[in-house]
Amino acid sequence: METTVKKYYGKYRGTVINNIDPMGQGRLLVQVPAVLGIGISSWAMPCVPVAGIQTGAYLIPLVQAGVWIEFEAGDPDYPIWVGGFWGSRAEIPATANLATPGIPVMILETPAKSAVVLSDTPIPPMIAGGIMLRSGASSLTVGPDGVTITAPKVQINGLTIINNGALTVTL
Repeated sequence: METTVKKYYGKYRGTVINNIDPMGQGRLLVQVPAVLGIGISSWAMPCVPVAGIQTGAYLIPLVQAGVWIEFEAGDPDYPIWVGGFWGSRAEIPATANLATPGIPVMILETPAKSAVVLSDTPIPPMIAGGIMLRSGASSLTVGPDGVTITAPKVQINGLTIINNGALTVTL
């Protein structure tokens, strides 16, 4: 007698239960109520934009984050996490709330607010569009008018430091 196993195609809302993969592959344990009820999945493999030997995009969501789940060939024993979603505006990266509505920006931000920001318009503390790297009170911004380094302490190390033969210090 042949049994028919239900297949699950498409995307399903999931919640991250565990993001510490013992194999170090970026896998997640998730809950997917629409498919698994209150149960927890087997390890969900990541679907990333690029991967290779010691290269690729490695972005791991926090526990309790919302993630989209698919199943390989529709089989619920082989989950794949394919991205994330925010449950409310309060969950988006804090820096994104500073952006001008309707103007596209690209932001990668950690819970401690370290960030990479790409924007064609100013996002504080940027005074013009550009690229900003930020960690704590320090930032480096590359914009149309130059490079700005803001930090409690700036240290330059190197065998050779060239400043076109001139140095100006303004306090």
